[in-house]
This record gives sequence, structure tokens and C-alpha cells, in this order.
Amino acid sequence: MAIMWHSISGVLMILGLVGTGYALLKMHIFNDDDERLSKFLSGFVTKIAIPAYLIVSIPEDFTPQTLLAIGPKLVLPITSMLALFALSFLIAKLIKVNPHHKGLFQSLLFNSNTVTVGLPVNMALFGKDSLPYVLVYYMANTIVFWTLGVYMIERDTATGRQFSLRKTLKGIFTPPMIALIIAVILVLARIELPTFIRTDLTDLGNTNVPLSLIFIGFSIAKAQKTDLIPDRENLTLALGRFVLAPSVMALMMMPFELPKLLKAFFIIQSAMPTMTNAAVMARELNGDFRFASISITQTTLLMLVVIPNFNDFSQLNKRNALSQARDRAFLLDKHIQNQDNNQTNHRNQRF
Repeated sequence: MAIMWHSISGVLMILGLVGTGYALLKMHIFNDDDERLSKFLSGFVTKIAIPAYLIVSIPEDFTPQTLLAIGPKLVLPITSMLALFALSFLIAKLIKVNPHHKGLFQSLLFNSNTVTVGLPVNMALFGKDSLPYVLVYYMANTIVFWTLGVYMIERDTATGRQFSLRKTLKGIFTPPMIALIIAVILVLARIELPTFIRTDLTDLGNTNVPLSLIFIGFSIAKAQKTDLIPDRENLTLALGRFVLAPSVMALMMMPFELPKLLKAFFIIQSAMPTMTNAAVMARELNGDFRFASISITQTTLLMLVVIPNFNDFSQLNKRNALSQARDRAFLLDKHIQNQDNNQTNHRNQRF
């Protein structure tokens, strides 16, 4: 019952904060017509709040041994994204995607919004237990987007731009990625930050989830009615993000003996809306950024419908994890009891 209430509370918290952002604009409490407020929120979250959260949380929750243990799991999300990339060619051909934004369509299909949406959703549903796996998925998603994803967007344009290593590295080494590297160094070197720095970073990091969700509410409030009507391509993208992507991830993990909670984290993280950076890069590269913006709006809205299913899924996996923990405890008790019995029999035989 406690697990069910915790999961329901997480969903209600997400919807409540998204609704708060929506109401703040719709009730004209704030004015964001020039988008300065939205830019401040998104910039503060990605450049300040999330990096601060990572630098504090990772050294608190990891030892060098546990940190190194999650490294090999990076292969799973990368492989699933590459599988989606391969499928995107077939899907684009089947539904006859407009050649003007075909590469952008494919990039939107195999990359997801792992930070602004994925991190707060997983934190709300699972708490800090989700942090290591969210970070693994974030690293994979960032590397794939700023290499393969941006390359596909560039294919649509007639700018004649060549691959830029400097811009690619700049895209990979974002503030959250730099913070992640700093946090890993702190863990491996066993460096402890001064108390006043940890306190400041903790306070900044705690703003990550509420501000991210309020920002999503802002985005939904500013959506035009015409942007809410899905066409064939955007409907396919929504199905790709919320059905195909988690299905591919689940199939990728089937052959392996993995913790059930890890599977839940990766599946939910793969079923996030389309990546916001795709619209930014499409605009910079003279691509069809409006198509990307509409897709981001629609999939973010649909996420509010999908979240209750995340709740059921997280609740089921929590129950399974607890059941596994009870089974391990039972087996351990039996093992200890058997050892005691063997020792007693051994003493009886000696006397």
C-alpha cells in the first residue's frame, strides 16, 4: 500500500507542477510572450540546477566500486538507439516522410528528452534510486545525439556545412556532462567537498525537478491549437517514442540477467518525448525547426497521458524488487540455519 501511494504521489506531483506552470501563464500571472522567462528556466535547470544536483548526489550515493560497476551498462541504451536508428530508415520510407525533414524525423525518433523531462519523471517515480541509471542513459543519449543525431539533421539542409568536431564536442560536453565528469572524479579520487559548498549545491540542485516541470507547463500553455493536431508523421513519432522505443529497449535487455528496477528505469527513460535540442539544431542548421517544435510539443503533451502507465509499471517493478529482496533474505536465513544445524551435528558427532 505504501509503494502504491508513493507512486501515485509521484504522478500527482508531476501533474501538479506541470499544471502550475500552465496556470501561471494562462492566468497571466507571468508573461512569457518574449520567451525570456522560458529561456531563463530552461537555462537555469540545464546549466545550474542539474549540474549542482549531480556534483552533490553522485559522491553521496556512489563508491568507486559501485560507480565502475554501472559503466558496462552504457552499452544497452546505445545499442537500443542504434537499433531505432536502423528502423527509422524503414519507417521513414513506409510513411513517405517529407524529404525536407527526413533526417530530422529520424533524429527525433531515436533520441529522447533525458534531462528536462526524463530526470524529473524518474526522480518523482523512483526517488534517488533511479539516479545512476538515468545518468547512464543520459550519457548514451547525449553522445548519440551530438554525433549521429546532428549528422542526420545536417543531411536535410542545403547549407553545405561539413562535420565540425569543435561543435560536436561542445554539444557533448554540456554543463550536465561536465558536472557528471567532475562528480566521477570526486568519487574515484575520494575527494570530499567542504560543507558550505555541498549545502549551496544541494539547495541549487533541489530546484531541478520543480523548475523542469514548471517549464514543461509553460511550453504546453504556449502551444497553438494547430500544433496540437497530429499529422501522419507526428503521430508516427509519438508511437515511436512511447511504444517502439521502450519495446526495443525491453527486447535488448531480455537476454541478460539484470535487476528489475534497472530494466524499469531504462524502459521508462527510453519512452520520453522527443529531444528539445533537435529543434535548436534544426534552427541553427536552417532545417525545418517548426516540424521539430511541433513534435516536441505533441509528445510532451502525450507524456501526461502516458505517465499514469509509468506509475503502474514502477509500482509493479518495486513490488518485484521487494519480493526479490524478501526471497534473498529468506534464502540467507535458510543458509544460516543450515550452517547452524551442520555445526550442531558436527559437535554432536564429536561427543
